[in-house]
Amino acid sequence: MIRYIDVKKVYPGNIVALSNISFQIDEGEFTFIIGPSGAGKSTLIRLLVRQELPSNGTIFFEDVEVPTIPNKLLSIYRQKLGIVFQDLKLIPTKTVLENIEFALEIAGKSEKEVSETTQYLMDVVNLKGRSHLFPHELSGGERQKVAIARALANDPKLVVADEPTGNLDTDTSFEILEILKAINNWGTTVIVITHDPTLTSNLKTRTITLKEGKILKDEGKKEKSKSAHNSLFAQIERPVRKKLRMHGIDSLEELLSQSEDSLEKVGLTDHQLKMLNEKIQNYLIAHK
Repeated sequence: MIRYIDVKKVYPGNIVALSNISFQIDEGEFTFIIGPSGAGKSTLIRLLVRQELPSNGTIFFEDVEVPTIPNKLLSIYRQKLGIVFQDLKLIPTKTVLENIEFALEIAGKSEKEVSETTQYLMDVVNLKGRSHLFPHELSGGERQKVAIARALANDPKLVVADEPTGNLDTDTSFEILEILKAINNWGTTVIVITHDPTLTSNLKTRTITLKEGKILKDEGKKEKSKSAHNSLFAQIERPVRKKLRMHGIDSLEELLSQSEDSLEKVGLTDHQLKMLNEKIQNYLIAHK
């Protein structure tokens, strides 16, 4: 999904932020990028969202060469990405509900879809009952959850969280990571940027360590999952997965327990429903 090819970034004053970095991240991976302040972590993300251009080398997102994207197409490209910025960028004059709705409204969603998706996203990040509060009335962990929910508004293929647990206590930090892991389990690629190596201890996943703009280590590369859960869900189109999640169908067991009548109530088109039923039947035949 993502390829950095000999990427170098030099800032004025001959400050080298990245030095000939090369790596790739596959679709569906959960990857930590760790390193101390100044290691080049945030520069990697600014280049990915094309806030900045590399001095040398290039970056691909799927088949798109990011540095060459015309300015007029940047907004379309960025809708594929869900970025949780380090400073969160919440709108202080809007409530939790309004902050999430705003992201959907900008994307041109219908009033019905804005309402349904906002309620669903607040449930995903465990913010039910907090919708009327403003950012200054929330705890640090709750503000982080709002930022994650907003990043998910367009059902992005990739979510990047920059220091999502920076000033949080241990319990809240792991709650945030559990939310990100749940998002990943449904097929979304997740990258977590952090300076704290202890965060990776409970998650056996890929960790890229940066130091002084270079890759020091790249460990625990995630193998393609052979689990029954992912082998079925990976074949389901993203819009269908989203509708299933919005109706509380978020595990293999729940999906297989649904009758055809109950799946029709999810709101799938006839074509989507036919394709989903075919995939379920193929799975059942393969796993007799």
